Amino acid sequence: MNRSNRHNLFAGLGLIVLINAIVLAGVAWNRSEPADSRLLLSERELGNSSAYWREDDSGLALRLNYRWPNSRPNDYSYNSLRQLTPAQMQAVGFEAPSELNDDSVQRYRRQLDREGLLVLEFNGPLYQQQLRMAHEQWQKSRSDLSALPNNQKLIDSHNQARNTLQQEQSSASRLFIIDAGSDLARLRARYPDRQRYAIVRARFDAWAWHDEGTWQIGGSADVPVAERINLPQRWHALFATLPRRPNNPDYPRSGGDKLFNAELAFGKRLEPWLVDLQPGQAE
Repeated sequence: MNRSNRHNLFAGLGLIVLINAIVLAGVAWNRSEPADSRLLLSERELGNSSAYWREDDSGLALRLNYRWPNSRPNDYSYNSLRQLTPAQMQAVGFEAPSELNDDSVQRYRRQLDREGLLVLEFNGPLYQQQLRMAHEQWQKSRSDLSALPNNQKLIDSHNQARNTLQQEQSSASRLFIIDAGSDLARLRARYPDRQRYAIVRARFDAWAWHDEGTWQIGGSADVPVAERINLPQRWHALFATLPRRPNNPDYPRSGGDKLFNAELAFGKRLEPWLVDLQPGQAE
């Protein structure tokens, strides 16, 4: 190996070491105390929607499951899902038109995606609201069915309402998007409970749709850091013992708080990491 090649090799190795040092320093700073927030979650909020455990995978990860609240059970239309309002999109930095017409809406939708802050509420008023709506829907379906017990449509509606209620009670995520903005201090002042509200970095995009011939605008967001939360090696054995779903062994069986309980912290860069994980009481 000539001198030039050795120089290039050492320069490349030095760059790798420098990059790794920067990454590790960023992780350490993010996890330095005090954390911005700490949530006590379960498998309802961690890993419900993806296969986070495989026997042949040494790098295990969880997915943080959050939800958009909706105004009617089992209704996931634009009008029912409570997406981000124009005011919230403006707080992130989008320009919202004062008058809605075809031209102004097209300009609104053409705005580039932006980064901002999203507030997540855990097991709070939004979840209680969803639970209450599901219970009211089930009560109504039961009343309707009692009047016409042989009506197949009402039977199906009642079964769906019962399943929705059971899901809300035992397996659905209790973590909801509640607000958005760009000023961390202002959002934290608005949501001071750090064990109920987590603030995370998100990517926002502008939406628009027709509602009975009238334009409506708003927005949506996703949280990149929620896609993959590393599971440290010391907890791999616990996941190997979780009950599996008979029809899909890659997924743990849904059991709400019965499978495991986890403490998830969000650090100075608003990035999450697992602080603790304990087994639950699986049936």
